[in-house]
Amino acid sequence: MTILGNRANLWFLFFFLGLLGACTENSPASIEVSDTQGQKNKPDSFRILILGDSLTEGYGVSPNQAYPHLLEQKLNQALSPNEQPYEVVNGGVTGSTTSGGASRIDWYLKQPPEFLIVALGGNDGLRGIPSEKSKENLKSIVVRAQEKKVPVMLAGMKMPPNYGPEYRKTFERMFPELAEELQIPLLPFLLEGVGGNPKMNLPDRIHPNAAGHQIICQTVHKHLIKHLPKLKK
Repeated sequence: MTILGNRANLWFLFFFLGLLGACTENSPASIEVSDTQGQKNKPDSFRILILGDSLTEGYGVSPNQAYPHLLEQKLNQALSPNEQPYEVVNGGVTGSTTSGGASRIDWYLKQPPEFLIVALGGNDGLRGIPSEKSKENLKSIVVRAQEKKVPVMLAGMKMPPNYGPEYRKTFERMFPELAEELQIPLLPFLLEGVGGNPKMNLPDRIHPNAAGHQIICQTVHKHLIKHLPKLKK
C-alpha cells in the first residue's frame, strides 16, 4: 500500500472517531433550544433546511464560515432584484445520527421549509449501526418531508477501510439505493475534495476548516442549484 493510501486510511479512521468523539448527541431539550435559533425565518424567503451533524453545524469554525451560511450567500449573489431570496437553515447537531435526525425532523416540519437536504449517516457508520436501520431512519425523514410536499436531496457519506469491505459496501450503497427508491436527487459524497486533505481540515484532521467549508459549499451548490426554482417576489 502506498504512503498516500495509508494517510487516506488514517484520515478516514480519525474522521469517524471525531464525528463520535467531538460530542455526544444532544438531548431533545438542548436540540430544541439550538434549532429554535435557526427557525427565525426571514420574511418572503425560500427556506432550505440542511439536517446534519458536526459537518453541517460547523464544528471548529464560526457560524459564518460553515457551509450552510456560505451556501446562502452564494445562492443570493446570483439573484436578480425581482427574484425571491434564499434562506439556508443550519440544522446541524454535532454527534447526530440518522435516528437523531428522525427524532428532530417533525419539529422542523411544523414550519416546513421549501427544500430539505439530509446530510446524516457518518455517526451511524462509526457506531456500527446496521445499514438497514440507518436506511430506515433516512427513509423516515425523507417520507415525512415528502408528506409535507417538501422536496428533498440526500447527501452521501463514505466509510473507512478498516470497517471491512462488506459493511462499507452496504453502508455506501444505501444512499444511491434510497435516492432511487424515493426518486430524489443524490449528492454522492458531501466531503468530495475535502476528506483526507490536510489543507482543508482543522489540526484534528477530522473537521473541515474554513477553506474546507468553502469546497463543501461549492459541492452542495453544484448539485442543488438545478433542483431549485427561481421564484419571483
